[in-house]
Amino acid sequence: MAATRRRAAIAAALMVGLMSSTALAQQQPTPPSSGAAAAPAPTQAAPPQAAPKKDQPPVLLEADQVDTDNELGITTATGNVQLSQGGHVVLADTISYSERSNVITASGHVVMIQPDGEVMFGDYAELTEDQKQAFVDQSRMLLQDNSRLAGYQAERIDGRYTRVTRGTYSPCKLCEDDPTRPPTWQIRAKQVTHDNTSHDIYFRDATIEVAGVPITYLPAFSMPDPTVDRRSGFLTPTIGYNTNLGMFARVKYYYDISPDKDLLFDLLPSANDGLLLGTKYRQRFTNGYLELQGAATYTQNPQASSTGTISPTELRGWVQGIGRFDIDDSWRWGFDLNRVTDNNFLLRYNYSAEQLLTSRLYTEHFAGRDYFNAGIYGFQDLRPSNTLEEPVALPLITYSALGEPGDTLGGRWSFDAQYLDLWREQGVRSRRASQVAGWQGDYTNSLGMVTTVNALLRTDAYAIGNLKDAANGGPRDDFTRFRVFPQGQIMTRLPFVREDGTVSEMIEPIVAFTAAPNYHNSRDLPNEDSEDIEFDSTNLFRLSRYPGVDLLDGGQRVTYGVRAGVYGNGGGSSTLFFGQSYRLQHNTDFAVNSGLYSRQSDYVGRLELTPSPWMDVSYGFRLDPTSGAQRMHDFTGSFGPSIFRVSGSYLYINKLELQNGTTADTTANLQEVSGGVTSSFLKYYTVGLSTRYNLAEGGGPVSTSLTTTYQDDCYTFSLIMERDYAQRVGLASGNRIYFRMIFNKLGTFVSPAFTGTSH
Repeated sequence: MAATRRRAAIAAALMVGLMSSTALAQQQPTPPSSGAAAAPAPTQAAPPQAAPKKDQPPVLLEADQVDTDNELGITTATGNVQLSQGGHVVLADTISYSERSNVITASGHVVMIQPDGEVMFGDYAELTEDQKQAFVDQSRMLLQDNSRLAGYQAERIDGRYTRVTRGTYSPCKLCEDDPTRPPTWQIRAKQVTHDNTSHDIYFRDATIEVAGVPITYLPAFSMPDPTVDRRSGFLTPTIGYNTNLGMFARVKYYYDISPDKDLLFDLLPSANDGLLLGTKYRQRFTNGYLELQGAATYTQNPQASSTGTISPTELRGWVQGIGRFDIDDSWRWGFDLNRVTDNNFLLRYNYSAEQLLTSRLYTEHFAGRDYFNAGIYGFQDLRPSNTLEEPVALPLITYSALGEPGDTLGGRWSFDAQYLDLWREQGVRSRRASQVAGWQGDYTNSLGMVTTVNALLRTDAYAIGNLKDAANGGPRDDFTRFRVFPQGQIMTRLPFVREDGTVSEMIEPIVAFTAAPNYHNSRDLPNEDSEDIEFDSTNLFRLSRYPGVDLLDGGQRVTYGVRAGVYGNGGGSSTLFFGQSYRLQHNTDFAVNSGLYSRQSDYVGRLELTPSPWMDVSYGFRLDPTSGAQRMHDFTGSFGPSIFRVSGSYLYINKLELQNGTTADTTANLQEVSGGVTSSFLKYYTVGLSTRYNLAEGGGPVSTSLTTTYQDDCYTFSLIMERDYAQRVGLASGNRIYFRMIFNKLGTFVSPAFTGTSH
């Protein structure tokens, strides 16, 4: 019989929606219970009006052939049947409609597409005209996030619930070579129910399997469906044991207050420290955002004293906050709050490894190339070796402006101003007002020689209080100082470039002359920002080699160097820089071993090799100009393809001896080495080994770790073994072994850690 196309008005639809989330949900309305699911007989469906309701959208039926049995009241469509109504689409080999029972029956390669994008497949389906009742045999579903849910049978109940019997859920892709193999992980359940109103998915008698192997059984649990972005509920808990806390559990509850704000509760009961309470609050505004976080516990706080280690019981805690708020298009204000009661709190309770905490309250203004900032700053140093009182900046005001290129004598002007008031309860009170007016011009001649001219005028005014007298150690009277410091520099570089096949070769000599008054820094002025001098290739040509502004780099000097490089068309490159400076006067302001103490500076250089993706090397060095002795080595590198890649680093800096015999920050040379090996020996497997060792006098091993990871599109498993050799009062170092599993769409599980002290 020749195929014909006809259209007929038939009510149709079916839909199914289901799960996806990363957190377990809270109790939700309980779906109707049921025993073994059975296909509802067509006679059980309450027959509605035979004619479609006026408020229902029109129905479109397309098929190769449509036959009607007027005596039985059954219309049958066969061959490439497509039934659509209001975004609902049913595809099948055969679809029949009974006018007496108002039941639609579909068979053969049944596909039902919902308006939200979810798709259900089956061998046979029955659904009522009002779309509230449906049955699908051998159901398979593709959810909005491409997760899959398959089951023996699926039922649609009252237009709200979809219940799957003997269901299997997984967000993982099936193996292309063998689709019958179990996915990386899946959930098998006796019954899976989707509540389309509350957008929850319920599992009953569920087993979580990894690679087809059951790993845990849950009698009942629920999770939000893929339409839910976030939902109140308990996050995956952590249970473990370590030397510091003993046996502990960490429970987090997420509370979704509204679309613009949420709250996280963090409870950590432990055998050694009792109960820790933490919270985190976040909120978005039309003009900014706010984050507040904190934790507190009342427990012992081990700390060093003159008589040994004491452990008073006291309130220990931490608070952190971030706020950013726009005032208008060019002004905004904000704050950062980060304070803790003791040095070990953040590490002990696994909040942060930060060693220097900064708090500030500020406002700032943006206008073209101009910038203004005014703020109050506070600092907290958690390093146990630091006993100095940290100052508070009350306030720090900064202004910066930059002119248009070429507007002023062929160059551009700049202006920077700053006011800083450092307050200490017992130490030096320092106030500084500074301004720097500068100009820079770049000129290129016909030979390709590039000349850069810099000129600046710096003025500083200091007001100093509570400074100790160097002679008797007593306090000095408050005093003021004013200084004017002009400085200029002419730098010329001439790059020579040659093309050689697929590579470009470049060699560039550089010469600069820097001139300023032969200024000697006064010991009356406190040095707040220039104690740590790191002289290397990055600051060789800078006007000031000091990191801050309290010390001035005066006198006249000639700086020279050469840069060479080879650059491949495929992206690989190798570069080398080597240089030195020569000062016309002797300046004893620099530390003896800083590399700048003598008129002839140390040689500095850097070699960078990146010929291909399998090699990346950076080596910086500083050598004594007379003896060639090592002053600084800084090496980092990685070698090899992803199947076996070796990385390492080495750092050596000799100690800084100041002219008066004291030392800055360190009393011994810094010397440290670290190395690691990673291997992606199979498609989804990676192994990594790393170690860190302090080579300085009195040093030793610092840390070692071994990590084995499996990671695919929907599951990550990591086995971590760590050893920490650090000695801290109140914190035990030692070994730790644990594993972590990340289930895509479900959550993260961290195993209890097996620990043991190393000393």
